[in-house]
Amino acid sequence: MQLADIRNLLQSPDDYAYFQTGGFSPKPQPVIDEVVRWMQFQARGPALMEVFEPVSKMLEDVRAEAAASINATPDEIMLNENTTIGINVVATGFDWQPGDIVILSDHEHPGNRIPWYNLVQQRGIQLRFLSMTNDEAELLGELDTFLAENPRLIAISHVSRRSGLRLPAKAIVQRAHEHGVPVLLDGAQAFGAVPVDVRDLDCDFYTFSGHKYIMGPQATGGFYVRKDRLVALVPSWVGSHSQKEMDMHGKLTLLDSARRFEFGTRNLADQAGFGYALRMWREIGWANVFDWLEAYTDQIKQALLTIPGLVLETPLAYAQSSGTVVFHIPGLAASDISRILLEEDRVLVSTLEFNPQSIRISTHVFNNEADCDRLINGIRRIAERQKEVL
Repeated sequence: MQLADIRNLLQSPDDYAYFQTGGFSPKPQPVIDEVVRWMQFQARGPALMEVFEPVSKMLEDVRAEAAASINATPDEIMLNENTTIGINVVATGFDWQPGDIVILSDHEHPGNRIPWYNLVQQRGIQLRFLSMTNDEAELLGELDTFLAENPRLIAISHVSRRSGLRLPAKAIVQRAHEHGVPVLLDGAQAFGAVPVDVRDLDCDFYTFSGHKYIMGPQATGGFYVRKDRLVALVPSWVGSHSQKEMDMHGKLTLLDSARRFEFGTRNLADQAGFGYALRMWREIGWANVFDWLEAYTDQIKQALLTIPGLVLETPLAYAQSSGTVVFHIPGLAASDISRILLEEDRVLVSTLEFNPQSIRISTHVFNNEADCDRLINGIRRIAERQKEVL
């Protein structure tokens, strides 16, 4: 499979110029087919060993594929439904005491806010919000100030959903570990868009989704816990399949892998689709994906900068950014820009909560020159109308 094949595998790819992969991706037909194939296979009789055993093996193959994609080992990977589940595993896995400090950023998704807000109310923890800035020295300087307060944890995005900034994650982890502070990286906007190597990052926890840049089914994703952190992370929710052994009288030993966080009956056909998508990108070559994203995203940035009055919020240098581009046009509401682009140009972009002006564009390898032209021409026309009004 080649990069150029992906667009042709989508349903009606020319209907919209789709720049919302950072929210939800369209799905290639082979991914859909894989889900259907496994659902039909399982429907033959899920309890039959001739069905149960292949399905169980498939799940472990998906786990191995997910682990390889971030340079982890399979026993460090929990397969789940979304990025927020991994955040909650960490948030509920610590013995929090009143006054414990958690460092977030001011760009976090509600999924990496609400679990911590809940702990503020339930356990009396305190939050510090790192100011996202494209100035790396300034960002790390503020981090050092917060680290001096002896926080219990840093939970922060690898790539900012609100600016496209690729954080200096390795430097953040190094500084945190010098103070004995573990780090959870939210990889929702990074996984599949930029290289992720948890060994190189040296993070303690990494959580990611399959329905964005991976183009897997909704309700797929994973959570990485470094093996030496496993025993310190106490599961709040467990159930059948979490155990290594148990008896009839209360004895319980959990699995000594990240599978201890998985339990109960789940839709494993979706995970098969996730695995197919991961294999698809491995076959194409992750480096080819990342190189394409860099070239295309840089092209869009340069085109946006030719529009009078437009303010680019994403770092221009790709090494500090990703497939996410954020901009605003002073005096125009993001909701109006988004609505006009959709109605007049059939271009789908994203608005951002708590940020009434900014528009987010998420590029992917299925986007083409025609998509870029529709996007830029639409924004240019909107900006010119604004100029006429003024």
